[in-house]
Amino acid sequence: MATKTDVVVTTIFEPAWLEGYLHSFRENGHDDDVTLRIIVDKKTPNSVFDAVRAAKADGYRIDCPTLDEQVQYLARLGLDDGFIPWNTDNRRNIGFLRAWENEADVLISIDDDNYCKPGCDFIGEHHVVGSHLADDDNIEYASGGAWYNICERLSSQLDDAFYARGFPYYARSGGQDARLGGAPESCSEMPVAVNAGLWLDDPDVDAASRLVQGPRVREAQERSLVLAPETWSPINTQNTALIREAIPAYYYVRMGFPLGGMKIDRFGDILSGYFLQKCAKQMSHAIRFGGPVADHRRSPHNLFKDLFHELAGMVVVEDFLPWLQELQLRETSYAALYGELAEAISSQADSFEGFIWDDGGRDFLKETAACMRTWLNTIETIGRA
Repeated sequence: MATKTDVVVTTIFEPAWLEGYLHSFRENGHDDDVTLRIIVDKKTPNSVFDAVRAAKADGYRIDCPTLDEQVQYLARLGLDDGFIPWNTDNRRNIGFLRAWENEADVLISIDDDNYCKPGCDFIGEHHVVGSHLADDDNIEYASGGAWYNICERLSSQLDDAFYARGFPYYARSGGQDARLGGAPESCSEMPVAVNAGLWLDDPDVDAASRLVQGPRVREAQERSLVLAPETWSPINTQNTALIREAIPAYYYVRMGFPLGGMKIDRFGDILSGYFLQKCAKQMSHAIRFGGPVADHRRSPHNLFKDLFHELAGMVVVEDFLPWLQELQLRETSYAALYGELAEAISSQADSFEGFIWDDGGRDFLKETAACMRTWLNTIETIGRA
């Protein structure tokens, strides 16, 4: 039976990324089973619409709702237009909701500056989600520590280590590092819920690392890696697949909240990835890193502006992640776990104190929890339709 797959991207740049993905879909026999959902924004150039029309005429399944259609869609679901802000990466949530409504078996989130490599079966490699660890005989297992740096899978021009965006700074000094080995037999039937593809060229590191180190990736290790239940690593939305069951726990967190004189940004996917990871671990599901490897040709960025927006998020995760790791959840489905997590975040928000927390941080957590509940309600509304 074919695996119904939805690929979601939001874009405000020229569609240079599109052709490589479409070619991969067709070359590998997936174009009948894949729907590409392009969520445009107010800054999206007309060339994107032209490319979509041409691709549709060539037989590809593409869903590209106009701005008005997006407003109407959210209204039909009972959502205020402001729930998913314009001119933000948060717009991809519309694609996630449409994938859920479309009953997609697999959701893949990509960024428009992650290019599909020639010869890559992008969909086929991501279809590892839903399989079991026993199905992969070329896998490594990170365990025995709270954190694993996935950038260790990448070869660059640097001698020093570099870390993925969202990796907490407190865990970069050693002492919490996981060790690599083979997956234990007891995990052989563990299903893969999430697959995070890696990147070549300009890896997804934070702006501080880009300014100071500027890593350039030449190659990625071919062996895939799975995290043990006690081991964590950031997950973004650049090249990430998940099973349908996990979509209710994959709300892209809204940014722009004022914190300590700054506005938190560029951490919406990082927080959503940690929330998803928490739920997957509770479900005894596996988080995998490896292929497909994308060519990360970054869109234009002002690194100092990026650093300004990332600083608040960097401070938040330093205090928040130890709490999240220790939190005990009891529910037995992704949706119920996500609701339980939202309630825990809301009820514990006032316990965080200090820089950032005393100046908007606690309110940010409460707002995030409220948005998580709204997201779940919307998922349930779609399910009843």
